[in-house]
Amino acid sequence: EPITTKPAADQSSAEVLKTVYGWAQAWSNNDVSSYLAYYAKDFRTPQGESRSEWEASRKVRIAKPKKIEVGVEQPKVSVIDAKRISVTFRQNYNSPNLKVTGMKTLVMVKNGDRWQIQQELVCS
Repeated sequence: EPITTKPAADQSSAEVLKTVYGWAQAWSNNDVSSYLAYYAKDFRTPQGESRSEWEASRKVRIAKPKKIEVGVEQPKVSVIDAKRISVTFRQNYNSPNLKVTGMKTLVMVKNGDRWQIQQELVCS
């Protein structure tokens, strides 16, 4: 069933967007450990694979290209419920071998005082 959302409060929006931009920056910097720390323990892996398999494949993909640029454009922040917020944006990915632009939604969950990624959805 579709996720119903409402606009987020300014403070939550600012915190979540700071997290999303930090995630994109860690990815752009080929900083695998920082990048993976943005994902919640209960992150739903895209193919239903184990967390360790998913992390291993991300490590290879992030560490391998010498130069990656990940841009976040036109983010729209919405509240799902008391603990979850979604951010939908246009993601621009540039590396020497691949240039991809597409819409992505991150479902963010509040863990203690920080926001983390619980689910990643590629929008068609």
